[in-house]
Amino acid sequence: MAENTEKMKQILLLTSLLLSASATAYERIASLNLCLDQMLLSWVPAEKIASVTWLSADDHYRSAPLPENIHLNRGRAEELVPLAPDLILVGEFGAQRAARRLRDLGMKVVSIPDAYSLKQLQEQLAALENVLGPLPPLQKQQRQLQELLARPVPESEASALILSANNITYGRGMLEHQLLARAGFANLAAERGVEQLGRVSLEEVIALQPDLLVLYGGESDFALAHLAFRHPVLKSYIDGHRLYTLPAELGFCPALVAADVLKQLTEKRKKLVAQQ
Repeated sequence: MAENTEKMKQILLLTSLLLSASATAYERIASLNLCLDQMLLSWVPAEKIASVTWLSADDHYRSAPLPENIHLNRGRAEELVPLAPDLILVGEFGAQRAARRLRDLGMKVVSIPDAYSLKQLQEQLAALENVLGPLPPLQKQQRQLQELLARPVPESEASALILSANNITYGRGMLEHQLLARAGFANLAAERGVEQLGRVSLEEVIALQPDLLVLYGGESDFALAHLAFRHPVLKSYIDGHRLYTLPAELGFCPALVAADVLKQLTEKRKKLVAQQ
């Protein structure tokens, strides 16, 4: 028994060492995709990142500090060749011409699937871990999402409606809808037959009377004070803490925030149901 236990410890130690090696296997990683930029910048040591796209220098998209002297590429193969990256990450659709050329030059290019649903989010994170190894921040994000999705969908529903800039709302076919549904909210846009994106006027928002009004963007995007002035009924949402703002990252790299959003929406529903 003692001998078997010692062998098991040795196996676990060897496995740990192998995993650690895979986590540090790449020393010069480049990205040709905005979302992959943000995941690298958030989860990978800065000294291991050789290049990200120029969009990551924009404050609107930057969710992690940009290392000094990092190369900002515009998705062209000739920009990356002199950098000699040992791994180039690309999304499913963008920069495909550059990816093909870099592969033809013998460089290691790996395509990571895009994510437009909760299932695809899990697949995207698994694909990234398969390439980069067991990075603790990445594993934490995976674990949080898996734990939240393993919970049963709450029976006590509250209603919600998403309102984005230009009166855009989100229906049944969108990740945002899935997050609402998993948190126990009935998405009023989906109930009205909206499949993906639709429009809803402020008058319709007031008539529908959602328990929670979900905004996509900050106060500067919606001018809440102005909305409350035009429609005093909306003031009750502001005063009654019946507003929730989806982070901008959900629109261009949901893997960074989906678990937090689902957790926060679930807590919001619990509070709303308790107040009813």
